[in-house]
Amino acid sequence: MNKNLTKGTRKKKKNGLQKFVILFVILFCSIFLFRTLGSYLIVSNELEYANAIVVLSGGDESRMQEALELYNQNYSNLIILTETGDVVEGYDYLHSFDMRIELLNNGVPSGNILMTDQVATSTQEEAEAVKRLLTNRQLVSCIVVTDPYHTRRAYTIFRDVFADTGIKVMIHPTSPHWFSANSWFLKIKGWHFVVLEYIKYLSYQLGG
Repeated sequence: MNKNLTKGTRKKKKNGLQKFVILFVILFCSIFLFRTLGSYLIVSNELEYANAIVVLSGGDESRMQEALELYNQNYSNLIILTETGDVVEGYDYLHSFDMRIELLNNGVPSGNILMTDQVATSTQEEAEAVKRLLTNRQLVSCIVVTDPYHTRRAYTIFRDVFADTGIKVMIHPTSPHWFSANSWFLKIKGWHFVVLEYIKYLSYQLGG
C-alpha cells in the first residue's frame, strides 16, 4: 500500500513538473512573439541634417515635441506639418493648427513652419502632400516624425511614394513614448494599436 502511495505521489509530482515546464515554455514563447511583433513595427533611421522635419498628424503632443527637439538640435531649420482635417483614424489628436501655435510659442519663427496644401485622410495622402511640397521647393531630404508603432508603415509608404524623387527620407520615432516593444502587450491600448497597425500595414502591402 505504501509503495503504491509513493508511486502515485511521485507520478503526481512528475505530472505537475511537466505542466509547469509546458506553461513556462508557452509563456516564454508568447513573450518572445509579442516582443518580436512590437519590434518589427519600429523603424528608426540614423539621422543627419535634413532640409525639413515632417510631423505626421494623428498623434498626440509627443510628435510635435520630438520635432521641436530635433529642430533645437539643429537637424533642420524647417518644420512641415501635415493637414488632416478634424478626425484622424477615429481618435482625438493634436491638430496641425494647435501644433503650429505650440511651435511658435516655443520660439520657432513662423517662416520656418510650413503646412501641406492638401487635407489628407491617410498616411499615403500625407506622403503625397509632403512629396509635392518638397519637390516644389526643391528640397532633397526630410526627417519624418511619428509614433513608434506607426514607423514601419510610414517608412514603407514614404519609401514607395518617394521612390522616383531622389529625396532622402529618414524615419524617426518619438521618444520617450508609452509604446515599447517589450511591454506593449501589457496595455489594452497596446493591443488596440498593434492589431490595428498590422491590419493597415498588411492591407497596404496587399494593395488595399
